[in-house]
Amino acid sequence: MNFLKNAWYAAGWPDELNDGKLVGRRFLNEPVVMFRKSDGTVAAMGDRCPHRFAPLHLGRHVGDGVQCGYHGLEFGADGRCMRNPHGGGTLPNASVPTYPLAEKHGVLWIWMGDATKADESLISDSFAFVADEKRAHIKGYLHIEANYMLLVDNLMDLSHGLYLHAGSLSNRDMQDNFELKTRVEGDVISSEREQPNIEPPAIWVPALPPEAARIDYFSYNEWQKPSNVIHPVGCRRVGKPEGVDGGVSSRSAHMFTPETDTSSHYFYSNSRDYGVDSQEADARIRKMLATAFGGEDKPMIEAQQKMVGNVDLMALRPVILPSDKPAVMVRRRLAQLIAEEQRNASSEAA
Repeated sequence: MNFLKNAWYAAGWPDELNDGKLVGRRFLNEPVVMFRKSDGTVAAMGDRCPHRFAPLHLGRHVGDGVQCGYHGLEFGADGRCMRNPHGGGTLPNASVPTYPLAEKHGVLWIWMGDATKADESLISDSFAFVADEKRAHIKGYLHIEANYMLLVDNLMDLSHGLYLHAGSLSNRDMQDNFELKTRVEGDVISSEREQPNIEPPAIWVPALPPEAARIDYFSYNEWQKPSNVIHPVGCRRVGKPEGVDGGVSSRSAHMFTPETDTSSHYFYSNSRDYGVDSQEADARIRKMLATAFGGEDKPMIEAQQKMVGNVDLMALRPVILPSDKPAVMVRRRLAQLIAEEQRNASSEAA
């Protein structure tokens, strides 16, 4: 499968690399091991030892490198073999690939393409809220046995919530009671959904005053290349503008990274501006998100992948509904970006 390679993908959470831990994950079909160096910066390199192809993440973190757990060869953060405990210590002509890894906005980001083009300023500041200490945060990870674009589709078309998440993130009062707007700004594709004067979904009820039996609900989605979606959502008093007394909201980052053609990493962070110090709210929201994402989205999308098989969804000519517009726009733009990248790579190689 073709992926956009010259882009920053979510690779994990920074605290996963604490205490000398090695984290092995596959990104865009390539095995990678990540670790933190002695100066606190992070590094990533190929997870396959060139000697007997054992996974390096099963070895040990030594100094600023990794020791293979099978035969002890050591590789520095630059990918080169720096120690051979066998045969008098002669260093073999062996190395593993390295990948730019950045720690920014409370997320680890990896660049799987041309390292000379890996500019950390390309990591959008739109994700700064993930590390905002003034907000409360619930973070999570799911491994999904499905193509990453099925996950992007899921977030860019929230009409599924009326059925898949009925009783938690949505309710029947929300059905057919919304106006969907789409907007394109450069490589950012957004959808906006406003639903006035509805019964609040269950996830919001504890955060609202008792008299808020009806609310104005808003839900926005913002896709950023290659496969990340920022999702502000909330409710306010009926007929009142955003930001007035009585409104509550959350902002989520949904970061989907291809593992293989048919499996993905799903990193999510829910950030809220209410009940910031409430452990009860933390526990309640954590449980509800785990149910919605892990207990409802995950099994449905994995079952969908089994039905689609190894064929691209759009090649099957699916029925397109009006609510599919944002997801289709994203797919088309991503296909254009991948084609442009491949053309540029061919021109540079010529």
